Amino acid sequence: MVRQTTRQLVELSLYAALIMISVQFLRIPVGAQFVHIGNALVAVAVLLYGSKLGVLVAAIGLGLFDILNGYAAVAWITILESLIVCLVLHLVFEKLLRADKQMRNVVIVGVVAALIKIISNLVKYTIINSLVGGVSIEAAVAAAVVKIGGTFGTALVTIIAVPILYPILKRIVAR
Repeated sequence: MVRQTTRQLVELSLYAALIMISVQFLRIPVGAQFVHIGNALVAVAVLLYGSKLGVLVAAIGLGLFDILNGYAAVAWITILESLIVCLVLHLVFEKLLRADKQMRNVVIVGVVAALIKIISNLVKYTIINSLVGGVSIEAAVAAAVVKIGGTFGTALVTIIAVPILYPILKRIVAR
């Protein structure tokens, strides 16, 4: 593993704090969920730091939010979802697109991150509804679609915010 300098560790810590604080204070309640910019910041973290460090700041930022806001019991699921998003972005951006940071590819990263967020929440709530609720798969999927209204909003925010935030944060990190 590559050793990080103190400056890099502080920068990663501040980015994790940015994720946590943005979800804490910049969220809009939608049913049982809320729309937030956290997923977009996770995608930008992969663009800025790569998938390994991106998943680290995502897990810390989103995990801390869950722990500090009464979602400690499901923090592990949030961290697992972050891992899945970063893994897929690793495969798409770093492998398929060869980490080429053209604006077209940045937009693709935002769209992929949004789709993975929707799919992972749909799968999560379908499993919960079918196993815990004891309903059929069809009913579990229907209930999951109804429950993830906030996820659709977060996905839309991700698609819009990633191409906007990446150039701004890239300049800040480059200093």
